[in-house]
Amino acid sequence: MRKHTERTPRHRTLLLPRPLAAAALGGALVLTGLAEPSWSATAGAAAYPGQGPCPPGDYQLCINGGPGGFTIRGRTFSGHDNAILLRNVSDVTITGNTFKNLSGRTGYAGVHVKNSSGIVIRKNKFTKLRNAGHMHGVYLVNTTGSTIAGNTFSSITGDPVRIRDGSRNNSVTGNTFTRSGTYAIFSEWRDHRKGESCGSANTIKNNKYGPGYRGTPLPLIRWGGRGSGKTGPDKLTWKTCKTPTITNRGGNTRL
Repeated sequence: MRKHTERTPRHRTLLLPRPLAAAALGGALVLTGLAEPSWSATAGAAAYPGQGPCPPGDYQLCINGGPGGFTIRGRTFSGHDNAILLRNVSDVTITGNTFKNLSGRTGYAGVHVKNSSGIVIRKNKFTKLRNAGHMHGVYLVNTTGSTIAGNTFSSITGDPVRIRDGSRNNSVTGNTFTRSGTYAIFSEWRDHRKGESCGSANTIKNNKYGPGYRGTPLPLIRWGGRGSGKTGPDKLTWKTCKTPTITNRGGNTRL
């Protein structure tokens, strides 16, 4: 991936209104009304460009494509397997939200991002995300130039930040991690049998972190993880890429 300079895109903040009213203004559709305090999977009309039906996995809000350039702000996501799924979109900010009590057999992440770029995940709270040891706070797949900054992560069974399949130029900065993680605070996974590639130029700096979910100390980063073996359960290995795909830029301190 190209070298990423952290930036905040110019966004439109679109919130789910109640009641919902639409008015034409200068040829554009403007949504008006009072914002609801939380998100429901059964909410009515789409509130965000590209929003549509979710794939299997019990997600609560799904964006697939669309122009991007908007903000998801001030919502509480709870009581399902997963919360937000973003696919094939750029320049979306997720800020000031709470992700809590997410669990289930198909749990992946509070924020699950695929094939996207320029996603900003900032000043959110992730807590009590549980799924057999593999639930993540943020999970980036083939995603580039994104920022995870100023969030709090607590009581999360899987690694709180996970990247996969060629994700690059993503930064993890100024977050606080407590009782979260199975293998590391920020980790990379790839399945070589599916042709997934190694990432590059991902960085972590100025975070505070405590022990993992089970109370034991964890390394800050692990990269190039995969399973191997032709028979029986795959054995987990790390550093399978030629060069480090995640770099510690310093300033990270243990709690």
